[in-house]
Amino acid sequence: MSESRSSQGGSDEHQAESASRVKAQVGVSRFPTIMTLVSLVSVAAIIGLKFGYEALNESYGLNPGIANAVQMALVVLLIIGWNLWIIFFSKWRWSSRLIGWCLLGLLPVVALVFFQPIFYGDLGIARFEPRFTSVEKNYAQGQSAGPSDGFEPVVLEPSEFDFAQFLGPDRNGSVRNITLADSWDSQAPEIAWTIEVGEGWSGFAIVGNYAFTQEQRDDRELVVCYQIESGRQVWVYSSVRRHEDLSAMGRVGPRATPTVVEGKLYAVSGTGVLDCLDATSGKLIWSVDVPDLVGIEQVPRVNGRGLEYTQESSSLTWGRSTSPLIYQDIVIVPAGGSVGGDAVTMIAFDRETGDERWRGGQRTVSYGSPTLIEVTGKTQVCLITEDHAVGHDPKTGQELWSHSWPGHSDGDASCSQVTRLDDSLLLLSKGYGVGGQVIRVVNDDDQWTTDTVYTNSRVLKTKMTNPVIFQGHAYCLSDGFLECTQVPQLKRCWKKRGRFGNGQLLLVGDKLLVHAEYGTLHLVAANPEKFQELGKCETVDGVCWNTIALSGDRLLVRSELEAAMIRVPLGKRESDAEPSQNKTTLPSRSQPNP
Repeated sequence: MSESRSSQGGSDEHQAESASRVKAQVGVSRFPTIMTLVSLVSVAAIIGLKFGYEALNESYGLNPGIANAVQMALVVLLIIGWNLWIIFFSKWRWSSRLIGWCLLGLLPVVALVFFQPIFYGDLGIARFEPRFTSVEKNYAQGQSAGPSDGFEPVVLEPSEFDFAQFLGPDRNGSVRNITLADSWDSQAPEIAWTIEVGEGWSGFAIVGNYAFTQEQRDDRELVVCYQIESGRQVWVYSSVRRHEDLSAMGRVGPRATPTVVEGKLYAVSGTGVLDCLDATSGKLIWSVDVPDLVGIEQVPRVNGRGLEYTQESSSLTWGRSTSPLIYQDIVIVPAGGSVGGDAVTMIAFDRETGDERWRGGQRTVSYGSPTLIEVTGKTQVCLITEDHAVGHDPKTGQELWSHSWPGHSDGDASCSQVTRLDDSLLLLSKGYGVGGQVIRVVNDDDQWTTDTVYTNSRVLKTKMTNPVIFQGHAYCLSDGFLECTQVPQLKRCWKKRGRFGNGQLLLVGDKLLVHAEYGTLHLVAANPEKFQELGKCETVDGVCWNTIALSGDRLLVRSELEAAMIRVPLGKRESDAEPSQNKTTLPSRSQPNP
């Protein structure tokens, strides 16, 4: 009897111990305390960065790219952490662990193998695209797929409303001879047409009733002429060239806006080739490989779709984005140099023949375009290089002055233009926490010097866009906020978050057309007292980094997926009694900024 009781007692103790062990295992498997706490903290951090970003940006200058990178890193770390818990600490059956690992670990990896993320300008994810198959597009149809098919050439009839180069008639993001309606409440913008286009970040150049841009379609880089009223493709110049960056953050294709002057079109490819075309037919007149001239090699590669592309042996990771500048009888483009080698800042070519006319400077270049600016009474070619702002003599190419403006063309790159404030003051602007700076350029008996007058890292943090100046104030997209800043003092007047991102803006009279990165168009008063939105409409799908162009009431917008022509409501023009104040010069005359 005692032996039986002893045996029963031992059995009870064993059962209790087993139950306790099972309970502990269940507790561990069902209630992963540490990972739950880590997850809650991480989710709180992600939500805090998303909704508290404005305060963090204002107080600590938090870069939106860093904020998005931290959020993505937290998501990745959470996935890794939960996978480790499932495999090593869950105490699940191995079949259950395998299923959990496949769902939470293997599936995301497989998805990223077959689908690549498409990013906005600050590492925000716009969408996913297949890596190994082409996305079919229905491109606009027209008379010809090339200049040799015998179609009737277009007739270019220049007008005072032409927008024939990067950033408009004066290359400063301003249009002065058009008056927009005071609001879109009673009359909304009308989308006349929307078409699918090839990839790339080029804007439109407009002359008469025709618009010109650059696109990538598979292995071919194109310059395309469209009829503005219909969106019909008129002619295409095609060349087997393709640029991609290895990270896929800058994407594919050409990124420069063509320049059209006196019936000729000048375009820089994503790989740096400068082409001169007949703007009426698309026929090639001459072509120059600028990187090759300065010793930069194009490294061949093949992507997941089997398409060949090149990456140049320089620090220009994101490809050539410079728009050609016309000065008298020459065309000027930045050049650069290979990593560790000699560099050339700019090269000028004969407009008619493509013969080299001069080389100037020894600096590595970045992503800005050269601009004609009158400084201390002398017309100069101003440019932001990789780490300096410079001014060159447009007749000889000689560097007249330089001002340190740190950056790296494979990282915290400079894209924004040099902006003129007055005869001696120039405005520099940049994202990545740098902000705005006003410099003074002094010429003392042909001895050029510069000094910093004002600086403010909290304002004018431009990335892929440029500030515009109106009545002593600079308006820009600064780290995704729409911002008004008094110049030259660099005192912020107001700042509006909204969903603008790294879009583009254009000053039209006393109003701003702001095309957000996410495909919305905003009409905003250029009012230093307050942010005043006068209208808003949806435009195109895709990431909208491309500059916008306005000719009369016809606004052309683009993304890497679509283009659209939008008729924007106009107001009454000012009296023709003062034509000198209303009428802009045609870009073919290449006047300096006013």
